[in-house]
Amino acid sequence: MVARLVEIMVSVSGMRTEESDDWPFMSQREETQMKSLLVAALVLVVAIPAFAGNNPAIQMYVDFENGGYVHRADPAMYTAFDAFFMVDTFVGFTTISFMVGNTPGMSTLVAYDNLLPGNLAIGAYETGITLAATECMIDVPLAVAVGHYFYLNVPGDIQILDHPEFPRWVVDCNDQVDYYCVLINGGVCQDPLEGDCPIVPVEEGSWGSIKALYR
Repeated sequence: MVARLVEIMVSVSGMRTEESDDWPFMSQREETQMKSLLVAALVLVVAIPAFAGNNPAIQMYVDFENGGYVHRADPAMYTAFDAFFMVDTFVGFTTISFMVGNTPGMSTLVAYDNLLPGNLAIGAYETGITLAATECMIDVPLAVAVGHYFYLNVPGDIQILDHPEFPRWVVDCNDQVDYYCVLINGGVCQDPLEGDCPIVPVEEGSWGSIKALYR
């Protein structure tokens, strides 16, 4: 259902795929229509019986090296750096909603890029954005977006916050909704803020079992 609505969105002539001041030719009517389509997709997901999706342990976090699990950056004053918004520990998904919080004065105006295929997005990163892919995403870990920053010598945080309308929503490839946790945020010239993902205890004897495999 969501996949079909994404196809319709792609086919609508003249629609932009992400909010940007660089797109001067989009009418208010087209923008409203596109937003309505994606919101309709999310609302229809809610109408589906509430079965658990395929991503019960899905996580989001900030990474300063795409896939490198680096959560602190120490850029020199007045230099550019990137922050990747990552999704991990999932089976497959098509749509995700979140919001980005940046410490005021840490960077000049931040530019964002949607890294999902199809480049479909509704909203703005710092007020709440929903990203949708035109195919089922299965690569783990996966960068869904990147922020381009310019450091102004003010230490701060890059945080993953809840979307105001669709908090922590992630729609799997069968149109079921799960809710991600935030593993860890990004720290700029300071340690990052921890997230709220539960700590899974390692079962006693697990390490011994692993070592036994190599004897």
